[in-house]
Amino acid sequence: MSLTVAAAGVAMWLAYKNRHALRGRGAAGQATAEPPRWMPYRWVYPRTRRLAYLRLIPRWVRTAVKLTALAVVIGWNMSPVLTILAALLVGGAGAYIARRTRDRRRHFRNLVVPLWITVAGMLRVPEGESIREWLRVPYRLEADNARVTLRVPRDFRGTDMERHEITALMERRLPGEWEAEWDWGAFQLILKHPPAPPRFVSYADVVADLLKSPEARPLVGLGTRNDPIRGDFDQEAPHWALSMGTGAGKSTFLRVVISQIARSTGTDAVEQIDICDPKRISLNCFRGVPGVHIHKTADAWVREIQNFRMEMERRYEILDDDEKAEFPRRFLVIEEMNSFTRLIQEWWNAIREKSDPRTPPVMNDLSFILNQGRQAKMHVISVFQQMNARAAGGSEARDQYGMKVLARFSPAAWNMLVGTYPRPKSSRHPGRAIVMVGDDQRTIQMVYMTPEEARTWALNGRTPTDAGATSPRTSLNKPGASLPGSTPVSVPGQSPDITGRNGHAIVVAEGEEDSRPALRPVPDPAPEPEPDPITGLNGAADFLGMKPDAFKKARQRDPIPGEFRRGNSPAWMPEDLKEWHLNRPRAGARTLKEGAAS
Repeated sequence: MSLTVAAAGVAMWLAYKNRHALRGRGAAGQATAEPPRWMPYRWVYPRTRRLAYLRLIPRWVRTAVKLTALAVVIGWNMSPVLTILAALLVGGAGAYIARRTRDRRRHFRNLVVPLWITVAGMLRVPEGESIREWLRVPYRLEADNARVTLRVPRDFRGTDMERHEITALMERRLPGEWEAEWDWGAFQLILKHPPAPPRFVSYADVVADLLKSPEARPLVGLGTRNDPIRGDFDQEAPHWALSMGTGAGKSTFLRVVISQIARSTGTDAVEQIDICDPKRISLNCFRGVPGVHIHKTADAWVREIQNFRMEMERRYEILDDDEKAEFPRRFLVIEEMNSFTRLIQEWWNAIREKSDPRTPPVMNDLSFILNQGRQAKMHVISVFQQMNARAAGGSEARDQYGMKVLARFSPAAWNMLVGTYPRPKSSRHPGRAIVMVGDDQRTIQMVYMTPEEARTWALNGRTPTDAGATSPRTSLNKPGASLPGSTPVSVPGQSPDITGRNGHAIVVAEGEEDSRPALRPVPDPAPEPEPDPITGLNGAADFLGMKPDAFKKARQRDPIPGEFRRGNSPAWMPEDLKEWHLNRPRAGARTLKEGAAS
C-alpha cells in the first residue's frame, strides 16, 4: 500500500511540474504556436474562447488513458507480476497493430495530405476542416473497384476551366488511370478506374490501326476501352526508352515499332534504320528489308553511331543556311543497352592508350545525338533491362528519352525513372506495360507480332535485298586496270576462242589448219611479297604523313578496319591504312542530297 501511495505522489508531482506543457504552453506559461507533433490536434476557427490543450485530444483517447492508469495502479497493488505480463501483452499487440498500419499512415501522410492541401485551395474550403470528411482515398488504389471521392462545397460551381484543372490534378497525382465524374446531386467528384486493356492483342486485331499510323506516330499498343495508343516522335518524345525485365516483350515491342517505320524506308519520310543488336538474333526478321541495317559487332556499332552523329551535324549545317530545309527521318535502335554499354567499354579498354579517356568516345557521340537530334529528325530507341544511369550513359542522357515504356519493373526502376508515390504494382500479365510521357501515364497491352508478320509488314510488297550481302570495300586500283589472275590463261594443245579486232569471231572450218601462230602459255607472275604491317600509333601516323595527335583523334572518330594487335600495340596492314585514309570523313565535309543547295 505504501508503494501505491508513493507512486501516486510522484505522479502528482510530475503533473504539477509539467502543467504548462500539458496545457499546450511553454515552460513559463506563455502560449505556443502549435502543440507538439506527438499529440493530435485541430485548429478551431474562429477562436471564440481559449481551449485547454487536453481538450483538443479526442474524448475516447482521454478516457482510455485514465482507465489504463487506474488499471495499472490496481493491478500493481494486487499482483505486480501479472501487471507486467499484461503490460507486455498489450504493448506487443499495440506494436503489431502500429506495424501493420504503418503503410496506411504513410499513404495518408505522403499522398492524401499533399493532395488535399492543393485541392482545398482550388475548392475554397475553409481552413481547419477535417481531411477525412472531404477526401477519401483508399489505401489499395490499384484495385479494380477502387473509388476516390472528393466532397465539393455546396456553394461551389466553378468554371469549366476550374473543374478541368481539379480533375487533371487528381488524375495526375493518383497512380494509374482514372476517369472522373462530377455528381452535382451529391456534390462530389468521383474517380474510378476505367476498364482494363484487353488481355491479348494480335497482329490481326490492329491491322486497321496500323494502316492509319504514320511513321512519326507508330502504334505501340491498345489502352483502356481498346483505344489505340501511339507514340509521337515530333512532340515530347523524339527518343524512346524501354525499361523491361526479362521476358517482358522487348523484342516484340521493337518488331511492332520497327515494322511500321521500315514500311516507309527509302522515301522522303524515312531514310534508314540502323540497328545495334548485341544479342545478334532478336531482330533478324528485318534482314534484307530495304533501308534496314543490322550491326552485330562493337566495331560496327561505333562506326554507325559516329556516322549517325556526323549526319546530324551535316543536317544542322544545312539548316544554318536554310532554316526551312526538310529531312527524312533516320532511326538508331539499340537493343539490350545494358549489354551494349559493357561490350563497348570492353572494346575500348582493349584498344585505348594510357592517355585516352576511360569513357569510350562513342558514348559522348550518343549523348550529343540525344541532346540535339530532334530538330534534325534523328531519333534513338534504346532498350534496357534496367534503365540505370550507367547503362544510359549518365543521368543527363537518361533524361533525354521523352517516352519511357516500363514492364515488369522493380521498385528501384520506378523510383529512378518516375519517382511518383504511391508506386503502381508491376503487372506480371504478358504484354502489359505502362507508357510514360511527361506526367501522362497510360496502361497498354502491347501488340504481339510474329517475326514473319513483322517482316511482311515492313517489306510492304517490296523485294528484299540480299540478306548476306555486305558493303564492298573500296579498291585502291584504278577502274579498268587488269589484275593478276583476271585474264584467262591458254592451255597447251587447245586453241583458245579469239575474237578478231573487227569484232567478228574467227572460225576454223573442219579439215583446215589454223594459220594463226601458236599461242604459248604465259606463266603467272610471281606473287608479290606480303608487306610488313605498320605497328603503333606513331608508325601509322608517319606512314600516312599525319601528326600523331591528329591520327589518334581521327582513329577515335572513325575506327580503322582490319586493326589487330602485335604485342601491346595496335597494328594495321598498309593497304587498310591507305584505304581508311582515303575514305575517312574530313572536318567540314558535306555531302548534300541531290537537289540540296551547297
